[in-house]
Amino acid sequence: MTVQIRKGTLDDIEAIQSIATKSWHDTYEKIIPREVQDRFLEMFYNLETLKTRVSATPFAVLEQNNDVIGFANFIELEKRKSELAAFYLVPGMKHKGYGTQLLDEGIKLFALPLPLFVNVEKENTNALAFYKARGFVEWDKFEEDFYGHKLETVRLQLIQHVEEEE
Repeated sequence: MTVQIRKGTLDDIEAIQSIATKSWHDTYEKIIPREVQDRFLEMFYNLETLKTRVSATPFAVLEQNNDVIGFANFIELEKRKSELAAFYLVPGMKHKGYGTQLLDEGIKLFALPLPLFVNVEKENTNALAFYKARGFVEWDKFEEDFYGHKLETVRLQLIQHVEEEE
């Protein structure tokens, strides 16, 4: 099945909201209590907030047969750095190479400066393995209060895009 990666638009916000909810519940069910997940999702993935985010920051969406099956939200930081603020696929679409395509094309689509940072919950071992396999290295670790739930976060950075090494 062919996939297409393009810049996200306001027409994508309902699909983004749905993917974020499904992905969060699938990924964090044994890591973060459901009520904490839902509080976060309501705060950052309600339609009004998404309208603002999609209008103000780079979103790449992954489509298969005209259905959005994943998205990446990037933020440009100061001093030629960027951050991967959100990166989610429909749960059944993982481990098919789509995440790698979305990450690679998203970086190119928006000509993002490196280093590119991403924060990953320490117990999200699949995500940590995914990023490390694509050239990210551990940069920092810290604890944070996430809506009353303690999280241990690993901050990773990508200094050189894997494709640039070839």
